[in-house]
Amino acid sequence: MQTLRNGFYGPRRSTGIAAVEFVISVPLLIFFMLAVAELGRAFVQYNTLSYCVRNGARFVSQRVTRSTSGQIEITGPVAAQARNLTVYGDVVPGVSPLLPAFATSQVTVRTAGDDNIEVVASYPYRPMIGGGLLPIYSGTAAPTLFTMRIPLTMRATSIL
Repeated sequence: MQTLRNGFYGPRRSTGIAAVEFVISVPLLIFFMLAVAELGRAFVQYNTLSYCVRNGARFVSQRVTRSTSGQIEITGPVAAQARNLTVYGDVVPGVSPLLPAFATSQVTVRTAGDDNIEVVASYPYRPMIGGGLLPIYSGTAAPTLFTMRIPLTMRATSIL
C-alpha cells in the first residue's frame, strides 16, 4: 500500500490534473456553445425571411391585374408595396427592416407565367462572430458568409 500512497496515484502527484483538464476542455465547450448559438440564429433568420417572402407573395397574388393581352401583370406601386412588406413588415417603408442589413433591393417581384407570380429574396447572412472568416490551422481562413435565397411562386388568387 505504500506504493499507492507515494506512487503515481497518490494525492501529491495528482493535484493539478483537474486544472489541466479544465484548461483543455473549456475552449472546446465554448466553441460548441457558440456554434450552436450561431446555427440557432441562422435558423431564426431563415424562418423570418421565409415568413416575410410568403407575406409579400400573398400580397401580390391578391393585387395583380390582367393586361389587354390576357396575361397578368404587376403594377409598379404593387411591386414596391410588396418589397416594403417583405423587408419592413408593412407596405409603407419603415425605419428598421425585420432583418439586419435587409433592403428592398434584395427582393424581386415578377410574373412567373400561367397566372403565377414569384417573389424572390436574397439575404446575405452575417455571423455574430468572426467577421465572415473562420480561421483554420493551415494559416488561411474559411469564409462563413452565405446568402439565404428564398424563391416563392404563388398563383394569383384575385385578378383585378
